[in-house]
Amino acid sequence: MKKNQIIRFGLLLAGLLWLGIAAQALAADNLVVKEGKVYVNLKNADVKNVLQLFAKATRKNIIASSDVSGEVTVTFVGITPTAGLEALLRSQGLDWFEEAGTIYVSNKKIMRSYYLEYARPSDLAGMVKDILPSGSKVSVDDTYNALVIQTSSDYLPRLEKLIKELDEPPAQVMIEVKMIEVKHTDGDTVGLDATYTKPDNANDVAQTTGLAGRATAASAQGFYAHIVSGDINAYLSALSSTDLVNTVATPRITTISNKEASILIGQKLGYRSTVITDQQTTQQMSFLEVGTSLKITPHISKSGLIRMVVEPKISDGQIVNELPQENTTETRNEVIVRDGQTFVIGGLIKDKDTQTDYGIPFLMNIPVLGAFFRKTVTSKIKQELLVFVTPHLITSQYLESESNTMIQAAEKKARDDKARLIH
Repeated sequence: MKKNQIIRFGLLLAGLLWLGIAAQALAADNLVVKEGKVYVNLKNADVKNVLQLFAKATRKNIIASSDVSGEVTVTFVGITPTAGLEALLRSQGLDWFEEAGTIYVSNKKIMRSYYLEYARPSDLAGMVKDILPSGSKVSVDDTYNALVIQTSSDYLPRLEKLIKELDEPPAQVMIEVKMIEVKHTDGDTVGLDATYTKPDNANDVAQTTGLAGRATAASAQGFYAHIVSGDINAYLSALSSTDLVNTVATPRITTISNKEASILIGQKLGYRSTVITDQQTTQQMSFLEVGTSLKITPHISKSGLIRMVVEPKISDGQIVNELPQENTTETRNEVIVRDGQTFVIGGLIKDKDTQTDYGIPFLMNIPVLGAFFRKTVTSKIKQELLVFVTPHLITSQYLESESNTMIQAAEKKARDDKARLIH
């Protein structure tokens, strides 16, 4: 019996204590701070009055803008003042920020500027917008590499974490390109070789030579693509021993992962186009690119593999009546290689017919009779473009190796120049 009495007494004491705290809270503006915890029970209280209570509890200045209004019902039993204030503001959809010990509360979105170290703001804008609530605004300034974001304050922690994760140095790749043009010829020779020998003197001879004959035919190879792991120069040496080879270009282009790099060896032919709308008619200048071009987009994996989208193109064209006309041979390739491996693209063939007249000056131009003193050679030239692509990941080791190679080449050139001066 005594044990039950003790339990009942304890429950009664706890109840009286709670009633005492609640009564004290009601007596002291309905909010009590005890041992660093807030006890409050409010119903349909003006939100600005509640903010004044939390200003006393947090011992911080709180300024509410004129657009903060409404009533709030709050019950907290043992919560820290700061956590209670944040919970209250979030429940009302209010935004706030703290500056110099003063908390500013408003219905407006908070604006923050983030200056990026590596990433471009325009690249991150889409991903940032996806995690923000409706009504948020994201502005980009690539000139100052800045993101300007206006959103709710409770999204700022996850927003700053995302930006920090994405603002990392991108992987870079240097791409060596060898563009080799192989010419295959096939054609006919049409002409007449004539000889006249004086009857009484065999040494008196008039003749034409080299105006007749038939050229040998050569076949071209079809499309192919493969990876070369050996010596590229040896490959090209074997190629040049059988065909006419011309090196079109050997550029080195550098880009970062997922960004396109391009080169053009040729012309840009300009033409005007007319744009008609309901309000006005305008003309704009456009360009037709002809020649040999190459676009490369590398994608670098964490393991160091390089996936490349390679788009070579050979074309010619002209502008006729302000309309572009283009003949093109192009292909799109996608391949995965390792650092230093070479990817080869072949089979980009363009046919070209040429006609050349050879003959005796003046006589070859005589109407009708000139055919006896002229040879006409019709050649069909097949121009095949071979593209050798070798990517190199730009690491500190690679840069050091390239630097040492350049220093050694400069020192060798200096020694050779000195030796020539001495001798």
